Amino acid sequence: MNDNPFAILTDEPVPDSRVGVGDVIAAGRARVRRRRGVVTGVCAALVVLIVSVGVAAAVRAPQGTPSDPAPTPSPTVSADPSGCVATRLPVGEEDIGSAHTDPSGRYLVFNRAPDPGLVVVYRDGVEVQRFSDGQRLQVTAVSSAGTAVGRQGGSPDGPAFRTTAQGTLAFLPKPSGALSVSAQGINAAGDIVGEATMPGKKFRAVLWRHSAPDVAVLLPTPSGSSSAAHDIADDGRIVGDFNQGEQPVLWNADLSTTVLPTPPGRPGGVAQRIAGDWVIGPVNFLAMNGFDAATGRRTGAGDIPPARWHLSAGTVEPLVAPDIFAGGNSVTADGTVLVNRFDGVVRWTGATVTPVPAPRGYDHAQIESVSADGRLLAGAATKSTGGSIEPFAWTCR
Repeated sequence: MNDNPFAILTDEPVPDSRVGVGDVIAAGRARVRRRRGVVTGVCAALVVLIVSVGVAAAVRAPQGTPSDPAPTPSPTVSADPSGCVATRLPVGEEDIGSAHTDPSGRYLVFNRAPDPGLVVVYRDGVEVQRFSDGQRLQVTAVSSAGTAVGRQGGSPDGPAFRTTAQGTLAFLPKPSGALSVSAQGINAAGDIVGEATMPGKKFRAVLWRHSAPDVAVLLPTPSGSSSAAHDIADDGRIVGDFNQGEQPVLWNADLSTTVLPTPPGRPGGVAQRIAGDWVIGPVNFLAMNGFDAATGRRTGAGDIPPARWHLSAGTVEPLVAPDIFAGGNSVTADGTVLVNRFDGVVRWTGATVTPVPAPRGYDHAQIESVSADGRLLAGAATKSTGGSIEPFAWTCR
């Protein structure tokens, strides 16, 4: 019996990736307990459109189908340890719902998994702010100025908030006619991007500019289509997708759009995170050819490997490897990708795959986010025997 709370998800439905890894692990543990008493069949993987995967917080220390083309040579796995040192964040024993570091690595933000929600902000390893309003809070991103964005309550559709210097939560306005909004990314200036749920189970990408935070701007979208925005760079470029993963898309700083290419044999994708000239996200989304009747979101079984785009070169490259977790991928300014596999975390450069070890005494780890220079990883670790989902940082050479 495999007690890995991450690995158990290989044959179970994958939950909406906008919930925290705390929820994922808890569900996995429950399934392990059930399976000790009964024998079950293998379930097809259910994948919901990736927007953001939560994990835990951290501190700063001194992917084929018969129609696919022949894959490029498999990257080698480094026999050398990654050179990353794990440090536990001293935030108590309660389960952690999500964690993020900003591009500079100075700030990190975590939120507690159980209700009522609690968000804690650290700067240079020292706690500087706490936020709680009696409801569940889920952080999705933090800027290099220390502002966190996220959502309130159990629904993946918000309401959306940002933290303020005064220690309060400011809720983001909805576009005219929208039912709800979610915030997914923020840049150093404080520009925020996300998604609005519109009537008729349609979705629209939204921008809240720091210069006009009370105005929700709908991003250009083809007539009759849905869109979502997932991240925004400091220069104003925005990444996201059209039609629930039908096309990965880049909104340029002037809000003109560029549809990003997808690998041959793997149509559809989501441009999820941007760092410098690199973008990371899952591809092959058109393998998921169903839609959830309740939410209007794309679902279905399929292989959705991560891929990275080099914007100036106009190239896309999928990671072809087994046991890739559907979400939780991050990219650095030099194009290094952090990927969550069911057997652990790896750093992928395109030529090599280097494992990132779990902390000593822990069996399993997952990574949420990475600083732009790749030296700080924020994530969570747990043990096969149970216990809390604990926040960790990995400081890497």
